[in-house]
Amino acid sequence: MRRLRFIMPAPADVVFEAFHDHRQRLLWDTLLSEAYVEGGATHPSIGAVSVNRGRGLRRCFVLRTRFVNVDPPRRAAAVLVEPSGPFQHWAATLQHHDLDAGCSELLYSFDLSVRPRWLGRWVDASVAKLFERATRRRFAALASYLQSRADPDRA
Repeated sequence: MRRLRFIMPAPADVVFEAFHDHRQRLLWDTLLSEAYVEGGATHPSIGAVSVNRGRGLRRCFVLRTRFVNVDPPRRAAAVLVEPSGPFQHWAATLQHHDLDAGCSELLYSFDLSVRPRWLGRWVDASVAKLFERATRRRFAALASYLQSRADPDRA
């Protein structure tokens, strides 16, 4: 399990909303070209399935994830519904905590493995590093988006 920490330029409830409102998400998310909750909801709930299509070269990857925990604005967790593309397993948790001065801490934990299993033994660590790098860019984009909303002159 890898754990990443980010300081966001907005309170936890605003960050949670920007990440989990699938109408807003595509305005900033560097990893996705399409994201929606099956059934048409704008926000996930426990048991809801989210469909996430990659952007750019990752467009061929579509992950269906089931939310196993949703506790706005504190945390959400999801797992891969079934193996997809190169992924045998994927799970992630986001935790949000308010800090001083209108900022918040976002803790992102994830775990993944690729398939087939024999290949995963050799490449899981490398794939996790690539995913971590993409995740860092993704949350930097989220921070920029939140900052631009807080300071409209900067947008």
